Amino acid sequence: MGGKCPHRKVKKRRYSHKTARLAKFLGDRKPLPLDEDLPGMGQYYCLHCDRYFANAAVRDEHFKTKRHKKRYVH
Repeated sequence: MGGKCPHRKVKKRRYSHKTARLAKFLGDRKPLPLDEDLPGMGQYYCLHCDRYFANAAVRDEHFKTKRHKKRYVH
């Protein structure tokens, strides 16, 4: 009567390369150069959203927002 969900294969395929995509972002984490013109001297940066933040607390709060989660590569 039933069977497996037809969307399961697509969903599985979407997440199968998750580690490969994350390695691109987590691989080279070099310290950012100081820049007085940017917020927080350019040290608090969101790679996915291309935004600078004033301090780590604001950046960490940004990571919880819907805007960041929609841009974040899963």
